[in-house]
Amino acid sequence: MMNDYWDDWQKEALAAGVKAPLAKLGMEVMKANRKNRWPKHFIGRMEDGPMMLAMCLEEPDETELLFVENLHPYDEKLIAATKKRLCFD
Repeated sequence: MMNDYWDDWQKEALAAGVKAPLAKLGMEVMKANRKNRWPKHFIGRMEDGPMMLAMCLEEPDETELLFVENLHPYDEKLIAATKKRLCFD
């Protein structure tokens, strides 16, 4: 059975030391990008994998917020709660 690139990315992220919840969010961003055919300027394309991994390692809180905003752009309550939990408000 072949893995999808977002599953491979999640395993790579976990192996690199990204915390499981953030690795799962990143995987979901990549999967949503592919399934919904987001425009090229949206994050989450297969080519974005290395950059997304670096972001997770260097700025995990900012990256979590970015991933949540990309996955749930109209869920103002979730975005606000994420900002509060990460101390961005």
